[in-house]
Amino acid sequence: MRPELSQEDENRAADAPESAGPHAAVCVPQLFEERVRASPDAVAVVDRDGCLTYAGLDAAADRLAGVLVERGAGAESVVAVDLPRGRGLVTAVLAVLKSGAAYLPLDPALPAERRRYQLEAAGVTLRIGPGGGEGVEVVDPAAGEPAGPSARNPAVAVIPGDLAYVIFTSGSTGRPKPVAVTHGSLANHAVAVGAAFGLTAADRVLQFAGPGFDVFGEEVFPTLLAGARVVVAPDAVPSPAELEEHLRRERVTVANLPTPYWDQWVRDLDAEPREVPEALRLLVVGSDTGHTRTLAGWRGHTPVPVVNAYGLTETTITATLQAFTGDSVPEGETLPIGRPLAGARAYVLDAGLEPVAAGTRGELYLGGAVLARGYLGLPGLTADRFVPDPFGEAPGGRLYRTGDLVVLRADGALAFAGRADDQLKIRGQRVEPAEVGAALCTHPAVRQAHVRAVDDEADGKRLVAYVVAAGVESSQLRAHLAMSLPAAMVPASYVVLDELPLTANGKIDHRALPVPTAGDAASGAPRAVALTGLEEQIAAVWREVLGVGHVGPDDSFFEIGGHSLLLVQVQRKLSGALGRRVPGVALFAHPTVRKLAAHLRGGSGPADGALGDERADQRRSGNSRLQQRRARQSAGGAR
Repeated sequence: MRPELSQEDENRAADAPESAGPHAAVCVPQLFEERVRASPDAVAVVDRDGCLTYAGLDAAADRLAGVLVERGAGAESVVAVDLPRGRGLVTAVLAVLKSGAAYLPLDPALPAERRRYQLEAAGVTLRIGPGGGEGVEVVDPAAGEPAGPSARNPAVAVIPGDLAYVIFTSGSTGRPKPVAVTHGSLANHAVAVGAAFGLTAADRVLQFAGPGFDVFGEEVFPTLLAGARVVVAPDAVPSPAELEEHLRRERVTVANLPTPYWDQWVRDLDAEPREVPEALRLLVVGSDTGHTRTLAGWRGHTPVPVVNAYGLTETTITATLQAFTGDSVPEGETLPIGRPLAGARAYVLDAGLEPVAAGTRGELYLGGAVLARGYLGLPGLTADRFVPDPFGEAPGGRLYRTGDLVVLRADGALAFAGRADDQLKIRGQRVEPAEVGAALCTHPAVRQAHVRAVDDEADGKRLVAYVVAAGVESSQLRAHLAMSLPAAMVPASYVVLDELPLTANGKIDHRALPVPTAGDAASGAPRAVALTGLEEQIAAVWREVLGVGHVGPDDSFFEIGGHSLLLVQVQRKLSGALGRRVPGVALFAHPTVRKLAAHLRGGSGPADGALGDERADQRRSGNSRLQQRRARQSAGGAR
């Protein structure tokens, strides 16, 4: 049982920001413990290594939480969770919440420089994960295992206004921004999403998002509060066929996928029609703009309903939803983002914060229980984006200025209509071009830089960097950025200019910027190296998918503009060209033309057993694990 509130707890509760959600007075740890008491023997989470029941997960989280409390974790402190997807990650996150502290998810693939910045900016006091160093005390995740301390509830009072987690998004100032989300907002989200998705104890929900993305919370917390089962996806980002195999084997009923991955899935089904797993009853997509052509293609293969989820890290993952059932495909090119989630309020306003007429474009402002507290340690930026609510009934209410332009349709649904600034989405991840440009300018050879996105039919949007520099190759710039930026923020193409073109008023003249050519995406000057027949087949597929003019035998797919979602196309095209199944994990483990060709020469055809061999190869290669994590980081994104 949770203890009665002390006077200090009462004071914290009184000082908490407004929270108007359906469970504003109850937090995730209490709601989870209620579910444990109701169904202790039900399976809570399953991964490739086994499963945990609700009672087992609760005991493991209690053990680890007790260690955290002994080490000083508590209200308003931040504990980094530095673990890959799996039971251990779910246990660690629950343990942090039970200790009263907030968790900071660290993707193991983050560059060292970015990790150090996040640990410092979030004021992290403890880190759950392997190894040591980085100036932070480390807690062994094995403390949550049965051989660890005896399981006992740490009996910490958790207040809705307390910090629940901190997560970073790209920042226009050149540094990522730490968003601070409270327990009240997290509980509102978990309960509201569970109701919106109709989750019950019979559901099996896919956990697909990478550890560093807030959608992880949407896959885990609503599922656990419903008494359902969290099913962790395979380590590597799977191809659609491999995902279907996993969904079918685990009888997954609800999957939450990045919109770009869904688009690739539909293309794959169009190229090779097959049955969508029969247990799947609901597909949730988000993190990027959805298109009606993708929904129409999905409808040609399955009647499974689709929910388009929209939200931002500052509005606790998801703020609006639009469901598509039956044969419904809306008019227009993009899918509407729908209506507010329970506990959320949405307004379409002009520059003077006045509502605009239906059918008129305006900026979307969000309020209610979904709002984050703000940006941790950045009061000026918080005040700029979280503005006073002129429509709220309670004093002190706030609205978040999203920067997204929308139109209120005649049917009451919101439709996305672009951005009011330069922010964009790359494979579902928010990217501020100014942050990428600032990182480029730290290279000693770069005097100026400008980053923008261009449309790519096969890849959605891709980043292009225009630099004023001398004596530097694109491969060097790419390597420089990879030391500080996530994979999705590293531009695919680089154009070196003598100077940036400017308009009469001194701004960048986008119309005068040259269109990048295929050679701009290459990793360096083309090398006249002869390729074998198999190597040439592989290189030809890479050139087609990446849109580059040259691929050498030792070029790494991930270093010449490739990423996990493009691997889906590579796998399909290469399997067709070779007449044999090429497992997606082989492409991660052997990322150059020469290595992949050597591996395929030693293979024995399309046997499914090859997948197990690939996993064994992968476990023997630390470098391949890093490639997988970085690619997964590109695929799973925030709304």
